[in-house]
Amino acid sequence: MDVVSFTRPDRDNVDQLAIRAALYETLRDAFEDSGIPWRQTVREDRGDGVLIFVSAEVSKVLLLGRMPARLAELLERGNAKRSARQRFRLRVVVHAGEVHHDAHGYAGYDVNLAFRLVDARPLREALEHSAASVGLIVSEGVHDGVLRHGYGGLDAAAFERVRVQVKSADVPGWIQLFGAGALLPVPRQVARSVPGVEPALESGMEPETEPGREPVGGRGRGEDGPVAVLLADEASLLDELAGLGVRTVVLVGGAAGLAAGLAPIARQPIYIDHEFIE
Repeated sequence: MDVVSFTRPDRDNVDQLAIRAALYETLRDAFEDSGIPWRQTVREDRGDGVLIFVSAEVSKVLLLGRMPARLAELLERGNAKRSARQRFRLRVVVHAGEVHHDAHGYAGYDVNLAFRLVDARPLREALEHSAASVGLIVSEGVHDGVLRHGYGGLDAAAFERVRVQVKSADVPGWIQLFGAGALLPVPRQVARSVPGVEPALESGMEPETEPGREPVGGRGRGEDGPVAVLLADEASLLDELAGLGVRTVVLVGGAAGLAAGLAPIARQPIYIDHEFIE
């Protein structure tokens, strides 16, 4: 997990040290209160955050439900007593996988992926446009193995699926925000997308078009709604389009094979136009 804007210009060394001390105290109490013994965790300090390894014997249901909620509660309680410069918020990732330990610390693909997820732009934007004190992102493996099954009363529908593109990673993640003793909605400013579907245009950018034609390249959002550019022939992508509010679908190269699958979507209360690019 990482502290949001830890190196903010108005914070000096004294502020950062105070935040670090409060971070570890808050984490310890949140874990203990959630039924996760702090002494049974392994921690690697990251300066502006901490990498925490939890035994496989600990239920991931606790890490997805009780722990982040309690963490947000304790964090807000502590922030109420701190100076403005020493109040802080957290980005948290829950991931599971293989970890290697050597004389220098911990490494491996799954450690790297955890770092990519906690640094994901959608998670950063969600906290930027929200008053939440804790932003949680869950990896695909944890979502598919635990969250979507509803173990322990977990509600997968309460999480927002996003696309994570950081360095070499291009994977889905699931976001949830905690604040004011409740779950908070993920702001609409956070674009929802899935691998293989290009997100909408950045604000202020316009795609090049030919007279009388809809935008067919890059990213775009026209008057009739966002444009999706499909680059792969994966039928599962079609299930996401209606929920994303897509009005125009561009099939590129091998994705042209999805044309027949667009017909059922077109019968929904939206109109989907499609054209092909070689």
